[in-house]
Amino acid sequence: MRKIVVVSNGHGEDIIGAVLAWELQRLGYALQAVPLVGRGQAYEQAGFAVLGPRQEMPSGGFALQSPAAVWADLKAGWVSMSLAHYRAVKEAAREAAATLVVGDVYALLVGHFMGRPPLYLMQCRSSLRAWQPQGWSRPYSALERFLMRRAAGVYPREPEGERWLKAHGVAQARYLGNPMLDAPEQGPLDLTPPYLLLLPGSRSDAYESLPKMLEAVRLLNDLGLTPVVAWAGLPMEAVAGWWLESTGKAVGLTHRFQHPDGTVVYLVQKAFKTVLEGAAVGISTSGTAAEQAAGFGVPLVGFPTGGPQYTPAFAAQQKRLLGEALLLVEPHPQAIAQGVRQLLASPERLQQARADGQAAMGVPGAARRIALEIHGQLQAMDSGQGQSRSR
Repeated sequence: MRKIVVVSNGHGEDIIGAVLAWELQRLGYALQAVPLVGRGQAYEQAGFAVLGPRQEMPSGGFALQSPAAVWADLKAGWVSMSLAHYRAVKEAAREAAATLVVGDVYALLVGHFMGRPPLYLMQCRSSLRAWQPQGWSRPYSALERFLMRRAAGVYPREPEGERWLKAHGVAQARYLGNPMLDAPEQGPLDLTPPYLLLLPGSRSDAYESLPKMLEAVRLLNDLGLTPVVAWAGLPMEAVAGWWLESTGKAVGLTHRFQHPDGTVVYLVQKAFKTVLEGAAVGISTSGTAAEQAAGFGVPLVGFPTGGPQYTPAFAAQQKRLLGEALLLVEPHPQAIAQGVRQLLASPERLQQARADGQAAMGVPGAARRIALEIHGQLQAMDSGQGQSRSR
């Protein structure tokens, strides 16, 4: 069985890498993953081999946001961890048929120098919709474009990306959709929709934002929505003023938060698609999960945290991407609850929110389309090499 090495640098990128790996596995390939950020849980949960160190850095993958974050990661062993990542990619690439990179220029550098050609890139981070022109900045850097020109296939996350890259010398850029929409897991969920969806995120921001979301839920009891937390797998911690109860399940409804006033909030794992399909509105401080929700037509209320991920700058960038699908408010339970009511009170705004979210994210099926194109190219390369040997 031919092998492909997947290199990704982020929690959301791991999710996309896992769904691409699953589609490639269906086509007969063996996949090995090297996540450059975090523990690679998405790959592990999908049943793929995870190589290299699986270490969480203090910055959560957002080291470049401040010198303090860079210093914290360096003290935590970033250099030795990264060297081990490079060795893992190089070792796995020796017997690989190709390297698939999911991420930005850093992952692309690692894949280019340590992986084995042909190289394929799913660039799921950079968005022209979210990009804000500043001086000489570009949505894709000169170094990234230089490396892209040496790749066999480059898959931007939106059609604007394909047009921009082709206009700037990356002829092999091809938009086939956004695999984010193929990633949510469908699982059993014995809860009555419609849902009030809570998305605290997969970084440590969640421990700051979840208590505020829970308090906002108490102010929204009259809406008749079932409050559901889509938990991303962080270690579960108690929240002051709430009683946390485990259901004993590993999939679906795994925990309940109960408040003395009678409010119950349900925590769900590994059933995200089921929740998305029944959600009326969401409250979010997440990255990938928010974009997936918007793509499924779920309007969102967001608020900034102290980081490391959902900072005011990150929130503003996501707002540019999602348009009316995301309403940003102050980080207080009263403002959050008012934002939810504001969205639900206007059918016209809800319609525009759903339209903007779906326009930003495209339609499902991209992972299959990208996997088929990679498979076709690898088959054509094998056929060409076989003909050369026969001569």
